[in-house]
Amino acid sequence: MTTDIELPNGGEAGVPLHDEGDGRRPPGRHPDVVSRLWERFRRKPPKTAFVLSGGGNMGALQVGMLRALLERRIRPDLVLGCSIGALNGCALAAEPTLGMVGRLQEVWLDLEDKDVLPHALLPSTVQLARRGSAIHSADGLRSIIESVLEDRWSRFEDLAVPFGCVATDLARAEEHWFDSGPLVEPILASAAIPAVFPPVEIDGVSYLDGAIVNDVPLSRAVELGATKIYALHVGSFDRPRPEPRRPLDVAMQAYWIARRHRFKRDLASLPAGVDVMVLPTGEAPALRFNDLRHSDSLIAASYMASVAYLDAAPTDARAPEEAPKPAQ
Repeated sequence: MTTDIELPNGGEAGVPLHDEGDGRRPPGRHPDVVSRLWERFRRKPPKTAFVLSGGGNMGALQVGMLRALLERRIRPDLVLGCSIGALNGCALAAEPTLGMVGRLQEVWLDLEDKDVLPHALLPSTVQLARRGSAIHSADGLRSIIESVLEDRWSRFEDLAVPFGCVATDLARAEEHWFDSGPLVEPILASAAIPAVFPPVEIDGVSYLDGAIVNDVPLSRAVELGATKIYALHVGSFDRPRPEPRRPLDVAMQAYWIARRHRFKRDLASLPAGVDVMVLPTGEAPALRFNDLRHSDSLIAASYMASVAYLDAAPTDARAPEEAPKPAQ
């Protein structure tokens, strides 16, 4: 087969490209130019993934990161979420616009008066004596999820961008990915913090927080073909932590260490050709796990830090053909 192309930079037009089917450089009188064009035709387009980690009330940080990304015309071909990142990620996958980011910001700023998290991590004597698997109902969290999704996005198939969220299969002790069917229950399962929220049963299987097994699911993004990954990682284990003073402190640190270990291992074992940018959180304050009063400062801190980080990144980390627009 012979294809005529016009060569750039003063080259001769009509030089034939012969597809010999053996993977060799195509012959021609301008081998360097033709070779570059040949490789461009054969190269697969990059696939960009946004990976949103767990982090509880620190999930507000992801709102600022998302705003910085979208203002720079960086949009995902795939969105993956874990725990609170499943909620934020699903909203973005439904409508990857600055308008949706603004809506997410309003949701986070309104959480202070919502009964989403328990008032204390240590349960009362009554709670300890009560039978059950959790100290708090997930009704408040379910209400938030439903309010974000409205009636427009009830299933994974309704979303504008492919989306998946991870939860922990208790019986099999392994991660399970949801990417089809109804949305609310999988997101609720992905965010079911152990002992805080009850396990979520889906099709006869009980699930808990996806962060138990894969808090920052880089490996899943690679499996699905992502070549450019933006990690919106907001877990607290990268920030200074005080020395443990109680048995509970030791248990919590062990939990964070396990999550941190998986993330470091996945980051170190990325295959060639996959780039990961871990967005910064900025000067995020140390907060109690149930403190939802500082979402505005968290969003502002991550936004400013992410803007500086992305603007200093190589030009291929953003869409250079379009200048950023002001936040909407």
